[in-house]
Amino acid sequence: MIKPTTTIITTIQHNIGDDFVREGILFLLQSIGKLNRVELIHKHSPVTSVYGRENLRNLRVSRLVEPLFRLIRSRNRISDADILIQSGAPVYWCHPQTNGPHCADNEWYDPLIRKRFMNDRRARLFLNLAGGSCQRYHSDGSEIENCEKCKSYIREFFDTCDLTILRDELARKMLNHAGRDTKVLPCTSIFARDRFGIKPEPGEFIVLNFMENGGHYTFGQEIDGKRWRNEFISIAQEASRIGHVVVACHTPHEEALAKAIVPNLERFLVPNNHIEFMKFYAHAKWGIMNRVHGAFMMASFGKPSIVIGNDSRAKMIENLALPSYYVNDVSRVGVESLIDQARSRCDSYPEQIEEIRQSSRQAYENELQSVLDKVLDK
Repeated sequence: MIKPTTTIITTIQHNIGDDFVREGILFLLQSIGKLNRVELIHKHSPVTSVYGRENLRNLRVSRLVEPLFRLIRSRNRISDADILIQSGAPVYWCHPQTNGPHCADNEWYDPLIRKRFMNDRRARLFLNLAGGSCQRYHSDGSEIENCEKCKSYIREFFDTCDLTILRDELARKMLNHAGRDTKVLPCTSIFARDRFGIKPEPGEFIVLNFMENGGHYTFGQEIDGKRWRNEFISIAQEASRIGHVVVACHTPHEEALAKAIVPNLERFLVPNNHIEFMKFYAHAKWGIMNRVHGAFMMASFGKPSIVIGNDSRAKMIENLALPSYYVNDVSRVGVESLIDQARSRCDSYPEQIEEIRQSSRQAYENELQSVLDKVLDK
């Protein structure tokens, strides 16, 4: 069998978490012998699907020129794809409390899927792997019930895919509200290290991570950002009494925040270099994180962590048998309790996560093998 060309809708030099997810998918494809040529599209600028336009990363510009390139039939990564993959990221969201946003309005689905892929489907595959939700932390997914716009989009997206595997239970509930169902598996980011043969190392430091308000957006929730700052300082002080602490900063903005809030602590940032971040997390002992994919990467090395967040993405970590907490609940739980919960898992967690990784890998490979067998020699 000729190995197919795979095009992945992802982000490029934009979000280290997206890099982790994508590398995990590539490892799984590699492990079942279905990986050859790979092309990447930066989803926040769909014109990057066109060869030679990789550096056009402005969405406004993309919306202006992408239809023109489509009209003149410029060679592109969607048309060349035997397998098209939507990689990770939130795919279902609906926020009527704040009059939006809606997942139906995302920037990539219409130009890449409706107007390119669906208009030239042929015998090609479309996979949605490790997609998730992005709702308020305590959402039950019912927000979508009265939004026909998002329900219709979710049904269309699901029905267009040959395979959908979600990464959190809330995403599945939202899919259920749209009248569809599928399975949930841990995010593919737990396999990213295997693609590069990076092994766990002896723990050298405790990892902390800070984001304003505990996450990217507040979605109208009443979050006391000042209190979270003070609580993070307390966590940092208590952790520093236990051992060497390093603040993981996934962006320059996070590094600036860490420098301002806990200036005495060491910081780690290598912009847009996910492999260096993998190596960094391999040397961790344990952590308390806002960045869920930092926690996922640490966990993949057998290093336990706790995720503190303000939206449903934080709960993804529960698929790895690790806890998450709503940012407003930190004072109720207590700093010492949070630290003890992470530290106490250091001895037992490596064996537990390996069981999760192996069973999840087998489940992913079985699903992928089944659907990819549809791709025949050409």
